[in-house]
Amino acid sequence: MNWRPTLRLCLAVTLAIAGAGCALRPPAAAGSGSMVVAAAIKSIPSAPSMPELIVLTLSMGGFSLKQEMPVDGGSAHGAVQSLAAGNWLVDAVAVDGEGDAIYAGRAKAQVKRDSVTPLSITLRAVEGRVRIQVSAAGIASSVPVHSADISVYYAGSSSAYRSYKDLREEGGHFVVEDTGYPPRSYDFRVVLKAEDGSVLYESEYAGFGVCPGKFTSVNWSPGLGDIQVDVEFLMAPGAPVDVSVGVDGTQAAVSWTAPPDGLVASYRVYWRYSLFDRYTTSRSQQVEAPATSALVSLSSQQKGSTVHFVVVARDSSGQESLRSSEVAVEYR
Repeated sequence: MNWRPTLRLCLAVTLAIAGAGCALRPPAAAGSGSMVVAAAIKSIPSAPSMPELIVLTLSMGGFSLKQEMPVDGGSAHGAVQSLAAGNWLVDAVAVDGEGDAIYAGRAKAQVKRDSVTPLSITLRAVEGRVRIQVSAAGIASSVPVHSADISVYYAGSSSAYRSYKDLREEGGHFVVEDTGYPPRSYDFRVVLKAEDGSVLYESEYAGFGVCPGKFTSVNWSPGLGDIQVDVEFLMAPGAPVDVSVGVDGTQAAVSWTAPPDGLVASYRVYWRYSLFDRYTTSRSQQVEAPATSALVSLSSQQKGSTVHFVVVARDSSGQESLRSSEVAVEYR
């Protein structure tokens, strides 16, 4: 039979348990019986190893006996006869080529005098063992790594399946070993912490798989990379200089000299009629560069006052320069 890991296998093992002279077997009573066992294996898709041998252990009271049968063509056959009538416990273990028990099942059967007792056992995947070893080497931090948390998840879980908190470093690594992992794929995350409990590093999720009855070793170290930093200064434009103002009627002609930095996109001319006023956009006028002059309309109601002018430069991003020197003119 071609064992394909991606298929769901059902291995029917027909065992006619018979034979004579096995050690540790209870004495056969007159009219003893026999047993026929069918074992079905609930296989795990993508499991890397297939069962090659089935080991049966039959026990009753203080007596027990074992029988091994190779898997051949999807079935194994054997016979043990003259079993004492009574209640037997039957353990079936499927072993792979490496000698690991990868599937197991148990059932009870009552052997009756002068009869054959049928028994069906479903073998399910044996849980695996996991060792996760974490190295903090290479983590750039001014604060030393004090402890580590490891959280293990599986798809569909709303919270961590296993959480290992405040692991301390031993021999340069943070290590956890555990048993009872059902065969499947898992994700895990590592958090490295300082002595005060603050998080120094939180890893991305990484995955590992547990196979039936197998030991899985996971070695994790942080992924390291480089950052290339390019710094660019966005300089603000300088302030306009040489501001001059001439008033003719209700018109004020304002001119200035552009700053030499070449960063100017526009200018804004501000004016106020009193030192008790502040400069606001309601009394301002925008001028697009490269122009360096503006004609401002003044309020006729403010005649007789001293009008103050300033000019600011702005770049294309909206950054504004400091104000120019203030120029005051009489408005007659």
